[in-house]
Amino acid sequence: MKRIFKIIISILVVAVLFIGVITGIFLAFFDANEYKQQASDLVREQTGRELKFYGDVSLTVFPVLGMELGAMSFSNAEAFGATDMIKVNKASISVDVASLIAFNPQVNQLILDGLEINLQKNAAGVTNWDDLVTATDSSATTSTGSSASDSDTSVQAATPIKGSFGGLVINNARLVWADAQTGVEYRVDDLDIETGKVTPDKPFALKLHTALQSKDEIDANIDLEGNIQYLMQQGQLIITELKLTAKAQGNALPLKEIEAGIASQSLVLDLKRHALKLDGMELSLGDNRLRGMLEVSDFARPAVNFKLASDRLDIDALLGTPTVEQKAQATVPQAGADSSQNAPAEDVQISLPMELLRSMQVDGLLTVKQVKVENLNLSDLELKIDADKGVVKLEPMKMNLYEGSYQGSVQINARNKLPEYKVVERLQGVQIGQLLTDYMGEDRINGEMAANASLTSSGEWLSMLKKNSNGSMDIALKDGALKGFNLRYSIDRVKAKLSNQPEPSEQPLQTDFSSLTMSGKIRKGIFSSDDLKLLAPLLRVGGEGVANINDNTVDYRVDVKLVGTVAGQQGGEADELRGLLIPVRIVGPFESPKIDVQLDEMLKARAKQLSDQEKAKLKAEIEKQKAELQRQIDAEKAKLEAAKQREKEKQKQKLEAEQKAAEEKLKDKLKNLF
Repeated sequence: MKRIFKIIISILVVAVLFIGVITGIFLAFFDANEYKQQASDLVREQTGRELKFYGDVSLTVFPVLGMELGAMSFSNAEAFGATDMIKVNKASISVDVASLIAFNPQVNQLILDGLEINLQKNAAGVTNWDDLVTATDSSATTSTGSSASDSDTSVQAATPIKGSFGGLVINNARLVWADAQTGVEYRVDDLDIETGKVTPDKPFALKLHTALQSKDEIDANIDLEGNIQYLMQQGQLIITELKLTAKAQGNALPLKEIEAGIASQSLVLDLKRHALKLDGMELSLGDNRLRGMLEVSDFARPAVNFKLASDRLDIDALLGTPTVEQKAQATVPQAGADSSQNAPAEDVQISLPMELLRSMQVDGLLTVKQVKVENLNLSDLELKIDADKGVVKLEPMKMNLYEGSYQGSVQINARNKLPEYKVVERLQGVQIGQLLTDYMGEDRINGEMAANASLTSSGEWLSMLKKNSNGSMDIALKDGALKGFNLRYSIDRVKAKLSNQPEPSEQPLQTDFSSLTMSGKIRKGIFSSDDLKLLAPLLRVGGEGVANINDNTVDYRVDVKLVGTVAGQQGGEADELRGLLIPVRIVGPFESPKIDVQLDEMLKARAKQLSDQEKAKLKAEIEKQKAELQRQIDAEKAKLEAAKQREKEKQKQKLEAEQKAAEEKLKDKLKNLF
């Protein structure tokens, strides 16, 4: 055993001495600077570009065996300016000493410092590397007799890479992409890349840091860290323990500053199947966290499958949605502004990526325990997303909100030129006052609300979506109030004017109700209803009219019937208007409609009521007289009947007396005879 170790040690010593001697001879007699001009001439001959060296090429022995190059540059294509396409301040490459000992030299590490790459596209759509690609394709076709169309086959049939690469280190690199056709310009600055030892089919560590800029649109810092493995035979790129973070700011973002990140236990990119899979993923957007999995296949026609869950999503913080106080301050008219003229609201374009929606396939599920959006607080959100062949379905959509629940579905049809929408919604037990307070800052209506809506529309502008709206809706509220006007107080004021009485005392500007129901149809953005019913402690209301969604106005007529008075409830006299239908017109913008008690109609109704009362009184008098006359007639008839009856009795008695007298006379004659 000792002899074997001695032989092995002797071989290693001899190998090291051999490498040392060869290296010494190489350094003594080889001058790489002699080949710089030859390299420049070869590049000029093949590409027509200039390769320039600005320093000497030196060889190193300690601490590694390698070569260092000074600054270099590769000129730009013609008509793209004098800026070099590629340049580097310093480059070095080292050789793995162990591989030299094994007589299989392998690159240990490649270091690039101050690398700059300038990529451009002119107004004609030509890039500053098109000439290089054309030259390469022509050379490949001439030498092999095959065309570029065989590239996929050649890549798949290529001999697997053997050996290893010690690693890549890039410091302070810069990349610029300028597109004159679109006016887009991106800059990648401060790019640092460091890898571990790269061996085929084995993982290696990767660290990356860079700063991305796009004029005034975005300014981001990006950090990437993970272990990368490329399985050549399977065509798979695997990243484990992935950590990607980005901090960005700019005008292209909804917020002035945003921080995002992705962490995943494993990312598998299948280059043969064109598929991507993220397992054990955690996505962070500011303070928002999403956990789950994501799969993407068929990059040409993306098929996406995901399951994501979160404890809390604050979409307002993510999008920078202003609070209700900020909205209120933004709508306060400035000093000197003419508030009498309301400028029309600016139209909003709702642009969807139509081509992407037509090509993609999605099967996903999102569940969130707490959601904040548009200052509304929602809970237990469940959203199923299904997209295929240009039809996107969000069904079911479930959530709890403000002591109630919501169920609905949304369908977007992107097959035609303009997107088509179909919405079905159902609310149950929602405290609408709390909802409106959070959303608008005030509760113009409150109570427990139940509602159903079914709508269809199409278009890509908000005005068009309103105009094309069709469907139906029904609403039911109980134990609530309509704020901003007091219907009973308005009627009492008008009544006081008519009777020259003092106006009633001020009362709260709200109309309380125990029940309010309404249903109707929507046609071309106009909601019409004829079955409004409102039950309140002092009145009953029915009505009909329209609400125009296109210009946010209402024109409604309600008929109010008084069923009691405040005084009456306190034990006073009854209201002379009780039971009378009082017409009230509600007209104007949704925010501040005008409440107009129809005086003329009310007077007509009052006159009709008085006329009806007189008619009723006269009719009652006539009926009374008719009844008295009938009574008298009936009495006379009774008297006549009684007189007739007495006369009959007299005649009867007379006949009976005469008959009796005749009988007596006959008896006397018979007696005399015998």
